[in-house]
Amino acid sequence: MRLVVFGAGYVGLVTGTGLSDLGHEVVLFDIDPNRIASLKEGRIPIYEPGLADLVHRNQRGGRLAFASEIPTSFANAEAYFIAVGTPPGPNGAADLSAVMSAADVIAKVAARKAVVVVKSTVPVGTCDAVQDRLAASKVPLEVVSNPEFLKEGDAVADFFKPDRVVVGARSEEARQLLRELYAPLQLSGERLVMTDLRSSELIKYASNTMLAIRISFMNELARLCHTTGADIHAVRLGVGTDSRIGKKFLYAGPGYGGSCFPKDVQALAALGRENGVRLRVAEAAHHANEEQASFLVHIVNAALEGAKGKQVTLWGLSFKPETDDIRESPAVRLASSLIECGATIVCHDPEAGPNFAKLFGSKVTVKERDYDALDGSHALVLLTEWRSYRAPNFAEIKRRLVGSPDGMPPVLIDARNIWRPSDVQRAGLRYQGIGVSLHRVADRPSQVWGQGS
Repeated sequence: MRLVVFGAGYVGLVTGTGLSDLGHEVVLFDIDPNRIASLKEGRIPIYEPGLADLVHRNQRGGRLAFASEIPTSFANAEAYFIAVGTPPGPNGAADLSAVMSAADVIAKVAARKAVVVVKSTVPVGTCDAVQDRLAASKVPLEVVSNPEFLKEGDAVADFFKPDRVVVGARSEEARQLLRELYAPLQLSGERLVMTDLRSSELIKYASNTMLAIRISFMNELARLCHTTGADIHAVRLGVGTDSRIGKKFLYAGPGYGGSCFPKDVQALAALGRENGVRLRVAEAAHHANEEQASFLVHIVNAALEGAKGKQVTLWGLSFKPETDDIRESPAVRLASSLIECGATIVCHDPEAGPNFAKLFGSKVTVKERDYDALDGSHALVLLTEWRSYRAPNFAEIKRRLVGSPDGMPPVLIDARNIWRPSDVQRAGLRYQGIGVSLHRVADRPSQVWGQGS
């Protein structure tokens, strides 16, 4: 098929490239001429494992092109994909201006009957609004909802081996076109979930919010473990072995981030308020995530007996491994808070360092090598569980860090709970996890989270 994808961002680039690799002829359109120029020259604006090779292969094969204007030949495209951003507005609701702008362009350029596939994460009723917007077209255009479920860091695999492909459509003709489009992904089993437009739109928000709720609840339990002496590892194992619950998304940490969970949870809550249905569990998940960020600041301050005048090293700046995305990253929140407290921040990340440096400027120091970021620091905070951080040389860490003036050894704050406390302590370092009861730093009542903090 001949396809046009609107938006050369994360979703659009992965989707357009994936579709071209399935044999379709794809042009990826974006209003940013600089981004298009970079892509034409083979420079990929995001880090995603496997994506660059996929882009270059399909460019060479002539199946994938990039443009800031729709080529005349693609006015006869069989499908137009809208994969533009829907950032949160002041009240948390999704900003749909880019979606509607894409719809206006499609209405002007389409020269044959086609489907308009909305990949962007949009509130319930958006596809109906897009359909109304397309009434200006001279040819029949039908809107289809086809939300994306790409995990950053594993997006290429998610595209080619999805858990499910959700399609919301009105007509059987549109459903059949999407079946044909995604047929190569169905060879090992049925993955299509066919439904109506509004249910399809809600499925995406419901999925992300459900996962965010699990994360937020585990983080709340970790805070409870911190004050009661229970251990979040034991709680996770005991809860996760219940087959009704399962083991996934039960890991305590510094809070969720990225471009999806924070935005989608707030957008779903806003959608509920707009329709007179308070989604209090979704609202609570958001508030719990905000509190987890504050809790981590408390942990660092307690471990250092005040961060003012101290140097703190952050390992891991992206919101998760295998991406350079720092949007809503726990590292951004922690660095901002510690800077306000008067701390000096030195940091490292395998991929996200340049983005972090661009955001903070001279307020932080970003090192190219992980151990070089440790020199002279009083604490190391692990925020993102990149593989290169999982089995570090704790003796080398001890050699590079400095202790407190009162003789206390340097502290490692493991915000992902991936290190063994005994390994850390054997090297002569202090260990602090999230909700890990053994050798907790904050033992005095005045330092317990929720009491005088």
